[in-house]
Amino acid sequence: MYKYIFWDLDGTITQSEFGILNSVKYALDNMGIKDYDMEKLKVFIGPPLIDSFRNNFNMEEKEAVRAVELYRECYKAGEVYNCPLYDGVKETIKALYEKGYKQYVVTSKPLHFAKIIVEYHGLLDYFEDVIGPGLGIATYTKIDYMRDTIKLTVGGDLSKANLAEYVMVGDRKFDIEAANANKIDSVGVLYGYGSRKELETEGATYIIEKPGDLLDLV
Repeated sequence: MYKYIFWDLDGTITQSEFGILNSVKYALDNMGIKDYDMEKLKVFIGPPLIDSFRNNFNMEEKEAVRAVELYRECYKAGEVYNCPLYDGVKETIKALYEKGYKQYVVTSKPLHFAKIIVEYHGLLDYFEDVIGPGLGIATYTKIDYMRDTIKLTVGGDLSKANLAEYVMVGDRKFDIEAANANKIDSVGVLYGYGSRKELETEGATYIIEKPGDLLDLV
């Protein structure tokens, strides 16, 4: 049914909250912001950092840019590796690779860090490519990265793509929204950071409870 499988990274392949939240805390602390709830900081998992700092702490552009710089200072010092794989996800990705599926990571995480993480977990050989933003302030959305990935699979000519051959796997509404905007199917995962209600509301084509369920689905 499908030929190409796109994977979100944070909350779908990796349990990324540990490194992300520690780095957000570092940024806020160093900006003199102390009044926050660690549990509520989970809203930083998924969207672009700059948007999360703006929207959740009412930061002006200059402040948000500085917060992102502080975040990355902490993240690249070691927190980038603080993201264990979900149980069964490596086995699932490997099995899909062996069955001949073409897999891509499509993420809003900066490409530099995304590739470090994928390689650190021994997954790089199972993916055709890792797609994400540069280290600058991203103006693209996941919709754009997904469209570019589809184009990549057909040599740059989007009109040649058979959209029925593509599916996006992710845990948040941003993944489902991007799939819908690009007119491809989506699989929402319940083991990540989104809820069933969020995934259903956004219109996920399928919803699964654990990584291995994807093998039966495709």
